Amino acid sequence: MRWNLALGGLAASWGFVAVLAASVELGAEALAFWRLALAAGTLAAIAVLVRRVDLLAPRGRLRALALIGVAQGAHWLLFFEAVEHGSVALAVLTFYAAPLVIALLAPLVLSERLSPVVLGACLVGAAGIAAIAFDQGGAGDSPSLAAVAAGLGSAVTYAALVILSKRLLASATPPLTVAFWDCLVGTVAVAPVLFLADRIVPSGGDEWAVALALGVVFTGVSTLVYATLLRRVTAQSAGVLTFLEPVAGVLLAWAILEQRPGAATLAGGALVIAAGLVVVVVEPAGTPVAEAPAGVGSTME
Repeated sequence: MRWNLALGGLAASWGFVAVLAASVELGAEALAFWRLALAAGTLAAIAVLVRRVDLLAPRGRLRALALIGVAQGAHWLLFFEAVEHGSVALAVLTFYAAPLVIALLAPLVLSERLSPVVLGACLVGAAGIAAIAFDQGGAGDSPSLAAVAAGLGSAVTYAALVILSKRLLASATPPLTVAFWDCLVGTVAVAPVLFLADRIVPSGGDEWAVALALGVVFTGVSTLVYATLLRRVTAQSAGVLTFLEPVAGVLLAWAILEQRPGAATLAGGALVIAAGLVVVVVEPAGTPVAEAPAGVGSTME
């Protein structure tokens, strides 16, 4: 229960991401690049500070780590494209097809049984997200097909990221190794699209503050914590618990931006929270995996 609870809390903290991304004028390409580059630098710094630079080595798994990094870079690029060319609501809501994809694919790819608890919670959570989506539907013009495609693409690449990461972590690859290469390769994968960006460097203190918050806290540290927790929960549970992010985003937008949610949004949020609580309380943690070498991100108690 505690591992599911911790992952749910982490997912809720990601509600800041879309709010922060929408608060700056920096384009999706540059925002994705700086987020991943600053994250990779943060993880390298953590390894140096704790004297475990050896954990940055790919350990013979460079191909798998590179694939995860490409999925990470594609995910964030597509997510920010959906924010920029659609809206925060569109990006968040289309992205939450990911838990459904994970719930269906994880039993086929990983050594996980299809969980009826997770599947039921996934359907309840999806209903909650749909209620929030309908509540957002009246404002502005209809989103473009490209924006919707970007949002759905971010969902598929995120599902691939979770499943591939779970496979590596199950093979005793240290979480810091997975997190570092995830962000490093993601940075390289996103870099070429900077040629399409109108502006690459953040302008002013506010944009740099947002870039640092997204890169250091909500990607660098967050990816390491997520990889550590993913060793202890099933990929299916991890997918459902990410439903908590849009609810947190709605509440944060209410508190910070004074965007009061409607009745349908509040009802949908209640369904999502209920689904998350069911997974936290009822669904058992994942089967323990082989221990990673002791150090940052290991599962030492």
